[in-house]
Amino acid sequence: MESRKRIIRQHIKSALQKTLLPLCYKLSKKKDIDKKLVILADLNSVSTPESMELIKAELQSRGYKVREMYCDLSSCGMVSGLKYMMSFMKAYANARAVFICNYFVPVTSCKKREETTVVQLWHSCGALKKFGYDSEEDISSHFKGSVTRNFDLITVSSKECVKAFVSAFRLKEDIVKPLGVSRTDVFFDESYNEQCRREFFERYPDYKGKKIVLYAPTFRGNALDCHCVGEEYAAELEKKLGEAWKVIIKMHPRLHSGLTNCDIATNRLMPVADVLVTDYSSLVFEYALYKKPWVIFAPDIESYSKGRSFYLDYKDMPAPLVTEGEKLAQAVLDSEKSFDHEGVERFTEKYMSACDGRSTERIIDSALEKERF
Repeated sequence: MESRKRIIRQHIKSALQKTLLPLCYKLSKKKDIDKKLVILADLNSVSTPESMELIKAELQSRGYKVREMYCDLSSCGMVSGLKYMMSFMKAYANARAVFICNYFVPVTSCKKREETTVVQLWHSCGALKKFGYDSEEDISSHFKGSVTRNFDLITVSSKECVKAFVSAFRLKEDIVKPLGVSRTDVFFDESYNEQCRREFFERYPDYKGKKIVLYAPTFRGNALDCHCVGEEYAAELEKKLGEAWKVIIKMHPRLHSGLTNCDIATNRLMPVADVLVTDYSSLVFEYALYKKPWVIFAPDIESYSKGRSFYLDYKDMPAPLVTEGEKLAQAVLDSEKSFDHEGVERFTEKYMSACDGRSTERIIDSALEKERF
């Protein structure tokens, strides 16, 4: 049953979306749009999200004025959050474009000017667990506003993913385009991968010469009431694997778990890891680009499938599925021998074919280089 706190939060969001934010936008409109002003905005961070780092650099190289507007609503307090949203609406009213990478109520709170382009980069690749309007855990029925109004472009990692995003966001198919996911561009840069490896071993020299497991699960539930399943087995994994192995544990940030033993960003750990262990995280799509083995550890997959469920069949994943914690270590030990090279190639082509190292260029070309005035 949904928590009272979450219901109240949804009603507040709905009220803001219908009243104060549209008024602020209306009062801030000037005669002409600033054709060089592009806003990068997010409600889950206080600095540039990974999903926007390459977008920011490319925009600046093309001469756009980039205004970064970030706020972590989960920690800033209601007054500060409201001030941030009003400030955003004032800038939004005169911007050439806005890029977001997650749910962002302010951008959908009013009818925007036609000259302004709104781009939803989204923060994950592929299409795994259901989200958006396809999941009550993501968008509560108590929320009466819109999370997709004004979207002009949603970028996804392949044609295969278009249908899922159309369903999740309840939008027309021509808005969802397989242009790739910007932040994956660096994965094709060997100098980036080598830098990640060098920095990691400088900070964690005990991992040199070892086989490395990256354990990175997602959370269950919603942002206000989340948990993980099976982490107790991950805590014992290194001991069971033996001296030849080391385990990096990266619990989801929302869990605030003491099990996390590395503060390096997960994306920068993928070049380091020999094996990934995860559950319902979209990290599998990015990791597949590295053509290395992974293990699905999901003790609750039966109940999860009946609840939130998925866009794909887990049987189609080119990785062993482990549902019993006692069998996790052996699955990791066997992962290299059982690695399905051809299966990973098919999986990558199906779900990540638009990610080729040039996604950022295509996204900005599509969003901004066509005259809309």
